[in-house]
Amino acid sequence: SADPLFWQRCLEAFRAELTPQQFNTWIRPLSLETADTGYRLLAQNRFVLQWVKDRFLARISELAAESEGRPVPISLAITETPVDFASSSFGTMPWMTVVDRT
Repeated sequence: SADPLFWQRCLEAFRAELTPQQFNTWIRPLSLETADTGYRLLAQNRFVLQWVKDRFLARISELAAESEGRPVPISLAITETPVDFASSSFGTMPWMTVVDRT
């Protein structure tokens, strides 16, 4: 399904506001799904989720409200990976061991 207009506007805004490296690292990999009265942004791991929440969520919410003409709830979640890690020797997601380098 096509992304909501507000998300297309978000992508355009961030493409203009961020460096290509920032955009491709943090914004492009996100996916969007509808959730209750708003939207849910899906990040590929907890590290990306926290980074987006801390640095971009306010701007995303602002762009969503502008596009929709009302405040729009935006939540964040980690995308369900299609890879079955339970059957591998990891047992947990490999990225859960990533240390915060800040």
